[in-house]
Amino acid sequence: LDLDAVSEVIRRNMGQIRFCYEQGLQLDPSIGGRVGVNFTIGGDGMVKIADVGNSTMNVQQVEQCILLRLRSWKFPLPSGGVDVKVSYPFSFKRTGQG
Repeated sequence: LDLDAVSEVIRRNMGQIRFCYEQGLQLDPSIGGRVGVNFTIGGDGMVKIADVGNSTMNVQQVEQCILLRLRSWKFPLPSGGVDVKVSYPFSFKRTGQG
C-alpha cells in the first residue's frame, strides 16, 4: 500500500481529528502535544486494529476519540490483500496563543 495513499486518506479526514482535539480543549485549554497512533489496515481497506503507541498529550478522551474516528476510515485496498501496519504521529497545538 502506497504511503502517499495512506497520507491522503488521513489528510482528508483531519477535520475529524481536529474535532477530537477541540473537544479536549474544552476540558483543558492548555493541552497539546503528540499522539502516535499504530494501526493495521486489513485486506478490505478497513482499519482492523488501532491503538495509541505513544503520547505526550496523555489525555485519554482525545486519544480514544482519535482511535474511534480512525477505525471508521476506508483506505485503498492493499495489493495482495495483506494487512498493512502503519504508525502515524498526530501533533496538536493551540492556534492563536500569545
